[in-house]
Amino acid sequence: MRNFGYNLGIIVQHFGLKVLKTSDLLTTWTQADINLNTIEQTLFDELLADAEEDSGYWNEEELKINFVGAVFRLAKVNEREKIKVFYERPLSANVQGENLSVIADCLVATPLPYNTPAKPYFFLQEFKKRKGDKYDPEAQMLIAMLIAQAMNQDNKPIFGAYLIGQNWYFTVLENNTYCQSRQYDSKQKADLLKIIAMLRRLKGFIL
Repeated sequence: MRNFGYNLGIIVQHFGLKVLKTSDLLTTWTQADINLNTIEQTLFDELLADAEEDSGYWNEEELKINFVGAVFRLAKVNEREKIKVFYERPLSANVQGENLSVIADCLVATPLPYNTPAKPYFFLQEFKKRKGDKYDPEAQMLIAMLIAQAMNQDNKPIFGAYLIGQNWYFTVLENNTYCQSRQYDSKQKADLLKIIAMLRRLKGFIL
C-alpha cells in the first residue's frame, strides 16, 4: 500500500485491471425494478424527504445512521444465515504479492455465527470530501473488492458502490474487468427508487 495508497489510476494499472464502459452484468443490475407496498412506500417517502433536506450536509456518521442503514433495511438485503450487512469491518489479504488492507464502511457478506462476515460480495464506501484526494472512496472500494476476490477464490463477481455526497455510483469487478454505472442522485425520487431496487437485486445475485 505504501507504493500506491488510494490512487485509483495506479491501482488499476498495478493490478492489471481493464476498465470497461459497459458490462452485461452491470446492465442487468441497473435494470432492476421494484414495487413498494404501502408500508415500504411510507418509509421511502420519509427517506426521500430526509435526503432532500439534509443529504448535502450530513457527515459520514450521520449519513450512515440517517440514510445508508435505512436504505439497506428498505431494500431488505438481509437473509437470515445467508446474507447480512456489516459496517466498519477491517479486511486484508495478499493480492498479487501486495499486502492490502482497508476498513470497509459497509459490506454485504455471508455470515458466520457471532455476527462475523465470511465471504464478502458487496462493498460500499461512504461520503468523502471529493474524488481524487488521498481518501478517494472509489479507490478504497476497489481495494476492498480486490481483497474480496483474493479471500473468496471462487471466480464470482464482486459488487460495489461508493457515495460522494448524495450521489451513488455502482460498480462490478469480474475477474480483471471493472465497470461503473452512471451517477444516481439520492435526492431524486426515481434515482432513490433505483438505488433501493439495485440493492434488493444484489440479494438475488448473491443467493
